[in-house]
Amino acid sequence: MTAPATETRSLHDICEDARRANCGQCWQVPGLPCTTSTITGWDGYHVARFGRAMRRGLISGDDLMIALRTAGVFTSATLIYDVIPGAGGAR
Repeated sequence: MTAPATETRSLHDICEDARRANCGQCWQVPGLPCTTSTITGWDGYHVARFGRAMRRGLISGDDLMIALRTAGVFTSATLIYDVIPGAGGAR
């Protein structure tokens, strides 16, 4: 028996759920982004925040992996922006 296929969530939806946790890197409170780019206006979230969100059941392990793939090489302080890389700002 095979496991049921799960629908892949958008990076935007994952970021929205991750922002419900506080950030373990900059200690930003739930509901606010860790940073907002003054150039692009995109909201950014530290990798540490996605880990906290997963541990609290706000995002799944698959969601965490989707977010981490956008970062490439990362540390807990790496920022993941709420935008699809190369999509010209599309969410």
